[in-house]
Amino acid sequence: VLLVTILVVEGIAVAQKTQGGQNIGVNRIPPTQCDNWVRTSNGGHFASPNYPNMYPPNQECIYILEAAPRQRIELTFDEPYYIEPSFECRFDHLEVRDGPFGFSPLINRYCGLKSPALIRSTGRFMWIKFTSDEELEGKGFQAKYSFIPDPDFTYLGGILNPIPDCQFELSGADGIVRSSQVEQEGKTKPGQAVDCIWTIKATPNAKIYLRFLDYQMEHSNECKRNFVAVYDGSSSIENLKAKFCSTVANDVMLQTGTGVVRMWADEGSRLSRFRMLFTSFVDPPCSGSTYFCHSNMCINNSLVCNGIQNCAYPWDENHCR
Repeated sequence: VLLVTILVVEGIAVAQKTQGGQNIGVNRIPPTQCDNWVRTSNGGHFASPNYPNMYPPNQECIYILEAAPRQRIELTFDEPYYIEPSFECRFDHLEVRDGPFGFSPLINRYCGLKSPALIRSTGRFMWIKFTSDEELEGKGFQAKYSFIPDPDFTYLGGILNPIPDCQFELSGADGIVRSSQVEQEGKTKPGQAVDCIWTIKATPNAKIYLRFLDYQMEHSNECKRNFVAVYDGSSSIENLKAKFCSTVANDVMLQTGTGVVRMWADEGSRLSRFRMLFTSFVDPPCSGSTYFCHSNMCINNSLVCNGIQNCAYPWDENHCR
């Protein structure tokens, strides 16, 4: 069984400041400091930078563990273990999530002198981030992981059912994000839960405006089993802009050129649906190639009188022949 293990490493910029407090330069910690990882077909182990010596300040390492289909992950920690203690682990910490994304359900944040107990995933992915701030470093951690059979898996004639990869990408001046794409492209089967991602890229130097055209949530207000979430800039939980699980969904104005839309509906909520329009826009003053929407946004002239309301208010369609 093939194992694909993905390591995403990101160095946190460290600003050097003068005595007056002004930035005079930026250095990046080499990403190799995070790449302390040994992998095998049965699991592997990884550690904080420089382990068992002191980890460096201003560090961020992201590890995404992936087991084979219909397997789960068990994660354990070696001694010595020390991550700067703090209330609710607000400073240096290890964050573990049950899934492949930064918005996957949080298992826990860990810090302090005592290593975490055994951690198990509920699926084939585990997302892990180690973060250190500017001061008070420690020895860090070394973690070992292994793969175990998924107890929820059942064989059908001895053949493994493929796990759907439900992700979509859109870009341009405008476009439609729609949940019906999941069924039309066969990403899930009838009766299965839906957990799908749409990534939207605006035109260069533009931001994104999202307006719901259709929205229906079964089991409304049960937000853990049925929702549409919007992220501004990336899929990290810190970038969650809005989460809709009631009977109403509002327009969303993003501050970046990248939007991520996630829909989750469990097996009993498959009639939930949404359809939203995305529009790329720039801030005023408007150039000659853009139209002023009277709502702090300029859209491309090609969107005026196109039969679709791309502005927050319908000025772009008011005086059309």
